[in-house]
Formats: sequence, C-alpha cells, structure tokens
Amino acid sequence: MQKNLPVRYAAERLALRLLLTLLATVFVVVIVPELWRLLSPFVIALPIAASLQPSIRFFQEKLRIKRGIAVAFWVLLVCTAAFVLLYWFISFVVVQVMNAMDNMPSILGSVTDVLQAATGRILEAVQDLPSGIEQNIRSSLDSAFRTISDAGMSLASELVSGVVTFAASLPYAFIYANFLILGLFFFTGRIGKWQAMLKKRKESPDPASIGAGNGESMAVLRQSAVKGILGYIRVQFLFFMLTFLLSWVYFQTLEFDYAILIGVAAAFLELIPQFGCGTLYIPWAIASFIIGADRNGWLILGLYIVYCTIRRLTEPMLLGSNLGVSPLASLIGMFVGMQLAGVVGLIAGPIVMVILTSAVRAKLFDGALADCKMVSRHMRVRWRRGRK
Repeated sequence: MQKNLPVRYAAERLALRLLLTLLATVFVVVIVPELWRLLSPFVIALPIAASLQPSIRFFQEKLRIKRGIAVAFWVLLVCTAAFVLLYWFISFVVVQVMNAMDNMPSILGSVTDVLQAATGRILEAVQDLPSGIEQNIRSSLDSAFRTISDAGMSLASELVSGVVTFAASLPYAFIYANFLILGLFFFTGRIGKWQAMLKKRKESPDPASIGAGNGESMAVLRQSAVKGILGYIRVQFLFFMLTFLLSWVYFQTLEFDYAILIGVAAAFLELIPQFGCGTLYIPWAIASFIIGADRNGWLILGLYIVYCTIRRLTEPMLLGSNLGVSPLASLIGMFVGMQLAGVVGLIAGPIVMVILTSAVRAKLFDGALADCKMVSRHMRVRWRRGRK
C-alpha cells in the first residue's frame, strides 16, 4: 500500500494541474470579458488615480494646498486633456470618413479607369491567342470589375453604417464617461486613505474577531435591506423636489406659460424608471428647433443638461450617505446594475451593494472563507507529498 502512495499523489497533482488549467481557461475566456463589461470604467480609473497620487502629494506638501482642491484640480486637468484629445481624434476620423464618402464615386471612377486601361492592354496582347482563351480572359476581367464595384459599394455602405452606429452609441458613451469621471474622482480621493489604512493594519494588526451568529447576521441583512429601500425612496424624493423647483423657477423666470405644470410633469416623469424628465424636455426641444423656435429649444436643452450634470454628480454621494455605503461603492453598484438589468438594475444596484456590504460586516462569508483556506492548506500538503 505504501508503495502506491507516490503514484496516487502524482495522479492527484496531474488532476489538480488539469483542473487549474480548465479554471484558468474559463477565467480568461468567460470571466475576464464579463468583469470588463461590468467594471471597465473603474478598472480604467484606478491606475489613473494611482498615477496622480505623487502630483497630489506635491500640491499638498510643497504648495500647501488642501487635498480636496488638489484632487479636483488634477482630475479636472486629466479629464479636460482626455476630452480634447478624444474630440480631436473623433473630429479627424469623422472628417476623413465624410470626405471619403463624398469622393467615393470619383475614387471608384479613377480606379475603374486605371483598370480599364490595363484591361485594354491585356486584351490587345491576347488578340493572337485562340478565341476560346480570349473569351475566358474577357469573362474573367468582367467578373473582376463587378467584384471590385460591389466591394466599393459595400465599403461605402459600411462606412455609412459605422457613422450611424457611432452616432447611436453617443448617449451610452456619455453615460460611460460620466461613470468613468466620477470613479476617477472617488478613487483619487480615497487611494491615500486606503494606503494609510493598509499601513496601519500592517503595523498593528487587529485580533481576529468572532463572527456574528446566523440569526444576528440575518437580522443585520434585513435591517440593511429596509435601510436601503427607505434611503433610495428618500433620495428619489429629493430629486423629485429638485426637478420640480428647478423647472418651475427656471421657466417662471424665463416667462414660459404654465411653468408650475411643467415642473410637476417633469418631476413625476423623473420618478418613473426608463423615463425621466428627458422624456419631456428632449422631444420639446426637438419640436422647438423644428418649428423655428431655436431660443426655446436651446433654453430647454440647457436646463436638461444642467439637471443631468447635477444629478450624476450628486446621486452617488446622496445614495452613499442615505444607504450607508461609500459613494464609490454606490457608484459601482449603479453601473453594474445598469449593465445587468438596465434602468431597474440602476435602481437596485446600490441597494444590493448595501446588502453585500452588510453581509461582509456581519461576517456572513467568514465560514466559507475559512473552509476555502482549510482546503487550500490540505491541497498544498498533498501537493508536496511523494515528490522526494
């Protein structure tokens, strides 16, 4: 029996290698793309925020500038530079594509003329060949011309489709950039605190605490769920009042008719998932441009842009303070929820983040983590056996 142990240990190691290979393949092929889809703005924001820390510390230590002002300055500088570069690149690409589309007939005509001239010389050279061979060459050249013409038209159609797809993706790009900028701001402001906490924990590690019982953990989860729902309702009521007051005062100041009714309608639309006050303001602005009331169109569109900016900047912080999680965690919950379930996920994401945070604080996952550590230690011991 003892003689077979090294063979059994070797078989276990081979099986473990195969399992690890399969898990690594699944991780790279399935999990990594899904994580990128769910967390990409924060994955991009984190290294940028880390790279800004030396500049922020320089402002704090050498120029005696408060950290909040330094963070805001560098985030604004990076975002402005990125916007300018992106605007230049997109403008350059769009101009080149539009020029190519406008000049496509002349380009195709020039190519066709060159090919026809080359074809004429080829036909002159093969006139002395038998008629069957000459006919085959002519048929092949005609087929080549048709293929080139079809390819040119297909290329033009793909360029037009690409421009339309790009224009259709602009609203999502705006939302994505919003999450990216806010994530960069929150990461930049918190990395210093995280580094200090990790350093303090290494210097004076906390003793292991006893986890809460199952009944206590479930009570904490129930309280967190109730707190999350009530906090979300409170935040939505704040935005309801903000939409109503901002719209009413704005349109009343500009002497629009029925300003208070407009404010009420916009506020109630803001409470409806998948609608929002943009359901009122965007069609109204478009209709104003169509009928020639450009001033009204710009005023309505300007109000909507200002309101969206205020909401996107304040919503993570308000949700974080009312739901009991940090603004960054609330922001991550909003984006992941939006990617998984659209507007419903955007609403439920912060509440789910509250429940997960409470579950971690209640040490609900400590038992599973302890079991994983025990299994890992056992596998390491068996991995070393029988190798000498």
